[in-house]
Amino acid sequence: MKYLDFVNIFKDFSSITTQDIKNAFEGVNYAQLTDWRKKRLLMHAKRGIFVLPNATFDSHILANELNYSYISLEYALSYYQIIPDIAQTITSISKNRNEKIQNEFGSFVYQKITKDLFVGYSLVASEKENRNFRLASPEKALFDLVYLRQDLQNKNDFDSLRLNLPRGFRIAEIKKFAKLVRANRIKKRLNSLIEYLHASSK
Repeated sequence: MKYLDFVNIFKDFSSITTQDIKNAFEGVNYAQLTDWRKKRLLMHAKRGIFVLPNATFDSHILANELNYSYISLEYALSYYQIIPDIAQTITSISKNRNEKIQNEFGSFVYQKITKDLFVGYSLVASEKENRNFRLASPEKALFDLVYLRQDLQNKNDFDSLRLNLPRGFRIAEIKKFAKLVRANRIKKRLNSLIEYLHASSK
């Protein structure tokens, strides 16, 4: 496995998995990968996932690839300018597991949700790559936040978010997602949110 061959094959990849390497070279020379990492010829994103040092990549796409997910919660709300705070950590909803990843590309946090609720996202064109990344709708990002955060229960809690909802924000979408929730304590939080949003829109 020569480095120039490796680069030519994977130069257009945002991230490279060990499975990608196996497919290309019919095996993985882990000692060689370790040597390339020491020489900064290859960068480590997480176990089994690598990035070429000069790769032009979008951290949104990388967030999707490090753990099968869509971007949501605080980061998505910041992306839409619904909350005033600028999120530094890319927060995502995972189909697989809770996970926190800190690497030289940034900070990534994943929270698992039930399969029925792994919905409400769309593909958004990257500004850096000729690819798309998965991003929650404004409604689903807010739903996910209240669904997962036990501290968001009443008007004062929702006021603390300083929400600036975009034109066309659909409260009905949150109601639709809320119907999929079974836990009563979470339903109560979401119903409080829906009442708050209706009152705020008057």
